[in-house]
Amino acid sequence: MINFKTPELSDRTSATKAVADSGYTGSDASFANIFLLRQKYGTQIALQDGFLFRYYNGVGSRRGYAFPLGSGEPQAALARIVDDARESDRPLEFCLVDEPRAQILREYFKTAGSNGAKSALHFEENRGDSDYIYSAESLATLAGNLYKKKRNHVSRFNRTYSDYEIRPLTPENFADALMVEKSWLNIETLGESSDTDCECTCECREAAWAERSEDEKSRLSEYCAIREALENFDALGMKGAVLYIGGILAGMTMASEILPGVWDTHFEKVIDEYAVNGGYAIINKLFAEKLWATGAHLINREEDINIEGLRKAKLSYYPQTILDKSHIVILEG
Repeated sequence: MINFKTPELSDRTSATKAVADSGYTGSDASFANIFLLRQKYGTQIALQDGFLFRYYNGVGSRRGYAFPLGSGEPQAALARIVDDARESDRPLEFCLVDEPRAQILREYFKTAGSNGAKSALHFEENRGDSDYIYSAESLATLAGNLYKKKRNHVSRFNRTYSDYEIRPLTPENFADALMVEKSWLNIETLGESSDTDCECTCECREAAWAERSEDEKSRLSEYCAIREALENFDALGMKGAVLYIGGILAGMTMASEILPGVWDTHFEKVIDEYAVNGGYAIINKLFAEKLWATGAHLINREEDINIEGLRKAKLSYYPQTILDKSHIVILEG
């Protein structure tokens, strides 16, 4: 069997190396996401034979084995998964699989992938799981005709707010970043007022948590993830920035590296009037400039979770790649 366990901060180095060896740029493979969302999706991982194995105990497209990531051919790692599913009595299903790795699964299960048994693969695609991956240079410079409207947004923001600045996210302004999130979520209306309440949220065990609405659970889970990201900022390899306008908090963003040169923007929030007056355009550009200047060549801005407005916004920045992912169930004959 595969020796699955809950992700720990100490797993970061080995997990990140396995992802880098694989060349996979999906946001689900960012160690920060694996760690910060471990409770939300019941994520389990194992690091064996140079491969990162993941199992998600969520629902829908967040249920099943992820494709094993590491160096070399994955056939032996896939055989481990087949054996693990049989021994643990788990359904043999894969989640968040991009097309190149889906093709590997097709070939594997066409031959000896299930101990010689004939297998059929059932695919389900959810457009809301697709990652939007951009050229870091394009987001930083907004050069060319495609980005004319974005440059206009930035120019309008510059005319409206001449006294803004973006500061690197450091322990000195962690509290400001968290305040942006609390303001964006209007979290006071949810009764969040103590560390104990947040722990209850993240663990999802207390009766009070069970009584919350799905919207409340989602918002408080995000708050807990951001707070935990700040608490483990260096251990997770995070970078971030806080936007101030006239000395007043306006926004924040955080990202981490999936593999060398490929960054994942986990959180980006702008509050109050600044959100509708170009604040997102300016924080996106200014932070992309900083990442590009330090060697980033791609920026993954994650999924749109089937929200129409979010999809429109992500498409308006002209992604270099839309990384589609499938949920695949293996049906043995």
